[in-house]
Amino acid sequence: MTLYHCSPVPGLRVIRPNESRFGKPRQVCLTASLPMALMYGVKHFEYTYGYTREGRIYYEEYFPNALKELYRGKTASLYTCSRREDMEASQIPNEYVTPNEVPVDGETAIPDVYEALLEQERLGALSIVRWDETSVESRRWVVRAEADVIQEQGLLARPDSPFARYMREKYPESWARAAEEAEHKGGQS
Repeated sequence: MTLYHCSPVPGLRVIRPNESRFGKPRQVCLTASLPMALMYGVKHFEYTYGYTREGRIYYEEYFPNALKELYRGKTASLYTCSRREDMEASQIPNEYVTPNEVPVDGETAIPDVYEALLEQERLGALSIVRWDETSVESRRWVVRAEADVIQEQGLLARPDSPFARYMREKYPESWARAAEEAEHKGGQS
């Protein structure tokens, strides 16, 4: 089975275990899904993809033009690797992990990750839910979820950190909600 790993770093011959800011242990993450791999070709603060009940991958914009803003004009390298005995399937569909280094079988340059994702959409391998297509309920959920992230990550106490600046800019309603909730909690002490 061929597995993919996408990175903004070109020229890798071996993929080494790395820590994730998403709370995963130090490991190499690979996927059998090309669209899923492409989303990791750009390093940013969020990866808003998921899978339908039928197992189809989708990307959902959590703010207007998110896909274009995060991926357009960004280059990446798509690496192929062979599945090995030391790899195990994770809880995430199509993801395989190993605590060990993984040799690279091949590398393909991706000149524009945004265009590569749009091509996956045209091929029917990826559904993209654009911001203007999201329901009012989904938008409310995003505000709540991102306010929770702001609180859980302690970003109000570190407003000048890169992650805090990003969240304040992209999710101003969530930032305001998190600040209001924090102020309310502080007033109850």
